[in-house]
Amino acid sequence: MTMVLAAESPHAVQLWLLPEANAVSSTAFAKYAAWLSDNERQRWQCFVQPAAQRRFLLARALTRGVLGACNGQDPAELQFSRNSYGKPQLLQSNEQRLSFNLSHTQGLLALAVSSAPEVGVDVESAQRDVAMLALAERYFHALEVQWLRSAEPAQLRARFFQLWTLKEAYVKARGLGLQLGLSSFALQCEQASPVLIDAGDANAQQWQFASLTYADHFQLGLALQSAAPIQLQIKVWDGKVPL
Repeated sequence: MTMVLAAESPHAVQLWLLPEANAVSSTAFAKYAAWLSDNERQRWQCFVQPAAQRRFLLARALTRGVLGACNGQDPAELQFSRNSYGKPQLLQSNEQRLSFNLSHTQGLLALAVSSAPEVGVDVESAQRDVAMLALAERYFHALEVQWLRSAEPAQLRARFFQLWTLKEAYVKARGLGLQLGLSSFALQCEQASPVLIDAGDANAQQWQFASLTYADHFQLGLALQSAAPIQLQIKVWDGKVPL
């Protein structure tokens, strides 16, 4: 697998997808468990439900496996820190800095990796039964609520999940946690490339967005701190140990 990002544009994003339904051998699971830090292992063992325990291990394996391959390091040797708001960061000694972000929902895990300063990803199942307009009116910007209300009934679900995942991806990329409320900025999604507006962000023009659907019902949103459009590479990890 070719995963090194050093020679690529800072506008490039590798989006790694791992469907939970993919078969993973017991040998691979044992290898994944060996990659965990002591803290990760303690968290993993605290899960009571087998599905939640499996998802946690797959999430850490995807993150460590891909980042280790990108950096040419053993996944078990990677070290992470968190900023003051809890956003994970990879501790890197080389000049090549990688930003990454992980998201998962029942059935799918997604990892975004880039050499740009910040990247965020969010994945949701668009089949979820949610009170879309009620949630939007409570949490979204007024301009976004207006856009959702203008949709035909058949368009509403697609618009809502596109907007939701893009907003969550931007919040995650900024790494400010609850300090950045969903109503504090708006995304204009009428055009092919969504635009950040009314954000109170001096660097608002330096953010790029992408939205896509996977396997018919998974909606994904990407946010990248970049002055140029995202160069997106989508890869599906088959669960095999990459190193």
